[in-house]
Amino acid sequence: MGRPGKKEDRLNGFKSVTGTLFEHDCRTESKERLPEAYDPERPEASYCDCIPLEHRKRYGQFFTPPLIADILCDWVLKGDPKAVLDPAVGTGILLRGLLVRAPKAAAMALDRDPIVLDAARQTLNREHVSLECCDFLTWRSPRQFDGIVANPPYLRHHDMLYDHDIFCTVGLRNGVRLSRLTNAYGLFILEICRRLIPGGRAAIIVPGEWLNANFGMPIKEFLLARGLLRCLVYFSHASLIFEDSLSTACLLLIEKPEADACPAVTLRTVFVRDGVEGEALRGYLRGEPQVPEGVCEFSLPVQRLLVEKKWNYLLQNGLPERRPGFVSLADLARTSRGIATGANSFFHLPISEAKRRAISPEHLKPCVGRAADVKGFLFDDRDFDELSASGRPAYLACLEGRLTDSERAYVGEGEALGLPRRYLLASRSPWYTMESRCAAPVWAAVFGRNRLRFIWNKAAVRNLTTFHCVYLRGEDPEFAAALVACLNSQVVQDMSRHQQRVYGGGLRKFEPRDLLEVTVPNLEAVSRKTIRRLHDLLLRLDEAERSDVASVQAVLGEIDATVNDAAAEATNRAELPEEAPRPIPVGRLWEQQTHRDDPGE
Repeated sequence: MGRPGKKEDRLNGFKSVTGTLFEHDCRTESKERLPEAYDPERPEASYCDCIPLEHRKRYGQFFTPPLIADILCDWVLKGDPKAVLDPAVGTGILLRGLLVRAPKAAAMALDRDPIVLDAARQTLNREHVSLECCDFLTWRSPRQFDGIVANPPYLRHHDMLYDHDIFCTVGLRNGVRLSRLTNAYGLFILEICRRLIPGGRAAIIVPGEWLNANFGMPIKEFLLARGLLRCLVYFSHASLIFEDSLSTACLLLIEKPEADACPAVTLRTVFVRDGVEGEALRGYLRGEPQVPEGVCEFSLPVQRLLVEKKWNYLLQNGLPERRPGFVSLADLARTSRGIATGANSFFHLPISEAKRRAISPEHLKPCVGRAADVKGFLFDDRDFDELSASGRPAYLACLEGRLTDSERAYVGEGEALGLPRRYLLASRSPWYTMESRCAAPVWAAVFGRNRLRFIWNKAAVRNLTTFHCVYLRGEDPEFAAALVACLNSQVVQDMSRHQQRVYGGGLRKFEPRDLLEVTVPNLEAVSRKTIRRLHDLLLRLDEAERSDVASVQAVLGEIDATVNDAAAEATNRAELPEEAPRPIPVGRLWEQQTHRDDPGE
């Protein structure tokens, strides 16, 4: 894959959609101007009225709600700052709040977007506020501050285009090895801490997804190991703090310790459920003793946090329970994302379209592309035949070797559409070849609202990226069904919340590597009778889901009880008995999988 952050790797096909960012010296004169209709008396609302959403998203502009701005300013002002910085000032809501209460502080305001900086210039309108149009991540000034407030741009790694490796540059400056999947706000966190003087304070609002993302691990270690993070406020997934963005939110309250300060042994965390009264929360964070209803506070050991990869569950529930008889899914299986075609509408076809184009049967693979095409908790031949007959896409064109005349014509149509210039397809040779993925016996839905769904792929068909693939160490179908029953149980679902990433509105997501950390009963240490019991319960659950939804909860209750029994059985067995389902030797499905890192995180 290309290198996010390197401009030349990702320009093709990008500029025409969203434009490029950070590709020239922002201090040069810009032809872009703030519309005359902008009203500085209502800066945030007026800016959103005047400036198209496409422009705001291009620069990652999601404005801070007034209450959140007050909370951030409260923290910084406790340090009585003399020199303050907002490195992504936007329309200036954070600096306005600071300067009203600390009018003598010298203020510095930066922003990459000349239009929004013009809006800030009109709303701040103070002689001792210095404004500069530049990118904070490449800002050459040596200045440091004793107060920083920030709502960094919400830009994903693939939207950040520099003429150098920005991840390496920021990482070296801060002594951190960063993932190239790091979002812009992660880089801002590091640079903000670097710009603080000892004793200085910073308050930052960022999306909460990094707390469970792999790219966030070195950032969390950076903050904890240096004693920078004093309090983490995490808002419920139901609280959509950022308008027009499906994201959770968290506040980082930072104070740079003095050189001789003792390292903190605990971190204060505050979890805010949906519906908490705003001013009550603000008062509580300022030190008022009354705990608002819906607020949950923990004091978590720093040493434990340093080894925990996922924080979402911890912030809501404290340290997770470690139950005997359970093992990580990694002990039983391996995972991979589904097939990424690079152009689903071109490669994933209904059977009628495949026949019309005369694509050879040997170049068509049965394949599911949408979660909605899977109705229950198992997918068998009958389900696939029904999908194919419905006219929905059900076959994946896997073109390789010698092509027929009609197949070459099909490829020509794709070339006329410009498909070979797409980022993913441009990396393949020839461009129309497909990724190698064998059918996985277990599918894991990538997204879910209230719970995540796992499917027994009894039909052994392939899947696109709507599902992740779970490959078992053997090919025992009853074992696969038993594992799917466990994964769908409320017991495992509750425990797996520690590994899930939660987005705004309660949208839950697993990445393939997250799945490996899910804990399930050690099915390799239970009897064949238990395996068959779980297998039969999965069949009943699937039947209930399709025809008698009212009985689903009753069946799930039986599965939960059997999952607990299986864990107890595994705990009581020091070694595998003869009747236990010993692992079958590694088979065809395991051996044929490609071993490559998954790029989509």
